[in-house]
Amino acid sequence: MAHVFSAPGKALLAGGYLVIDPQYEAYVTALSSRMHAHVQLVESSDCRIYISSPQFGGEWEYTVKLSDDAPAFAETQGRKNPFLEATVKTVLNYLLPSDRFDVKITLFSDPGYHTTEGTSAKNSLNGRKSFLFHQKPIDQVPKTGMGSSAGLVSVVTAALFSHFLKQPLNYTRNTIHNLAQIAHCEAQKKIGSGFDVAAAVYGSIIYRRFKPEVFNHLLGRDLDRQLCSELREAVDSNWSFTHTHCSLPKGIKLLMGDVSAGSETPKLVSKVLAWKQLDPESAIWYEHLNQGNKAFVRSLEQLHNLSETNRDYDTLLADPATLELLRRAIAQIRRGFQEVTKHSGAEIEPPEQTELLDKCNGLPGCVGGLVPGAGGYDAISVLVLEKEMEAFKKASEEDEYFSRVSWLDLSEESAGLLEEDPRNYSGLV
Repeated sequence: MAHVFSAPGKALLAGGYLVIDPQYEAYVTALSSRMHAHVQLVESSDCRIYISSPQFGGEWEYTVKLSDDAPAFAETQGRKNPFLEATVKTVLNYLLPSDRFDVKITLFSDPGYHTTEGTSAKNSLNGRKSFLFHQKPIDQVPKTGMGSSAGLVSVVTAALFSHFLKQPLNYTRNTIHNLAQIAHCEAQKKIGSGFDVAAAVYGSIIYRRFKPEVFNHLLGRDLDRQLCSELREAVDSNWSFTHTHCSLPKGIKLLMGDVSAGSETPKLVSKVLAWKQLDPESAIWYEHLNQGNKAFVRSLEQLHNLSETNRDYDTLLADPATLELLRRAIAQIRRGFQEVTKHSGAEIEPPEQTELLDKCNGLPGCVGGLVPGAGGYDAISVLVLEKEMEAFKKASEEDEYFSRVSWLDLSEESAGLLEEDPRNYSGLV
């Protein structure tokens, strides 16, 4: 019997750079574009895991040799994918299966993760699912920065777990998260903030990072029985991190804009961390950002409360005073990013993005806009009143200034990892 799992993309609306430090919280929004993994058992005498990505013409085949110490792996086609390899190894080293298996996993991704240039759509037999198929292999197709690798690792982990453990997702979600975090860091050869994997598994969340010491000792080591034992101990331990579910308030929608430029996140992060280490005054602006992030979360919570306790919420939302706290919080975050940009040399909210976001503030229905995640030139995130969304888009289309911005067909989808109906993928697998 086949099973399918999907996980959302993400946008870090509040918490950029602070999310690296476990003392700070971040606000992460899950997005409607999702990664998908269709898993089924294949009748065969081989002991292997076969993974394909038909949208990009990708195939990876891992043969597995079972032993009393630890599974041994080999990628038989020599096509390296560090994220897939790290995921397969991490999951099997945790589970240590003793019976032979032959598992087939087929991967799909919704359009938001990659550029859509040079694609053709294919639909499932019942029309419930549609994916874009690319002419180029995946390593030659530009990404949009929505967390494709985190989603990939999360759905493949869930797919393997469903095959070997055959337990409902609600029982295994936390274990899947911990394994996916370890596999993702192993593939990247470093421990990141983890918010992208957390959003893929849990959805829209207020996130406080785990401490790296939880599994830092596992990375980069040779495989043996001792490592497998320490892996299980680390995965099953209490990570003491926060992933409180959240969602945007009623009547407010997220609009993501592709600015058709590019930034290298690792370089931005390294510049900020170097500045933070060398300049004592960096603590002032970190605290400024922290207070802005806290105010952002508080203002969203207040709007949630208003929507639940007031029958005339729509009228209240139309009153500029109702949104004043949220607008102030966004302004405080933006000023913090502008100052960090000036002092660190990292172009988090460079002047071009400042001008663009200020222009957005003049459009109908705009509550406020931010540079998401690590910032730079890649994208902008804008909160817009739902009732004025079309007016906002129309006004931007009529303004030549916004010709370089493409509003993406994305929205908040607060759910994290989900089990899907396999029938909706028939004809694609």
